[in-house]
Amino acid sequence: MAVAANKRSVMTLFSGPTDIYSHQVRIVLAEKGVSFEIEHVEKDNPPQDLIDLNPNQSVPTLVDRELTLWESRIIMEYLDERFPHPPLMPVYPVARG
Repeated sequence: MAVAANKRSVMTLFSGPTDIYSHQVRIVLAEKGVSFEIEHVEKDNPPQDLIDLNPNQSVPTLVDRELTLWESRIIMEYLDERFPHPPLMPVYPVARG
């Protein structure tokens, strides 16, 4: 899922502190060595920025410049393509199997 968003100079992750999917994205960001800001979100009290950016108001939500992504698998795939080193999975299908 993606939406054009307002420009942010730093990649921002809206994350639930105890949300497993948010944790997966934080691990990928750490493994890739990506600089980012994190905004912790309370499920019952989302910040106005998240409400404006994501119609589902769900976490994790990643904002990278003019792009907003939600759904952890989509975010992780985007991060792996945008920051290819180190890769999350082996390049060759046989090695992945």
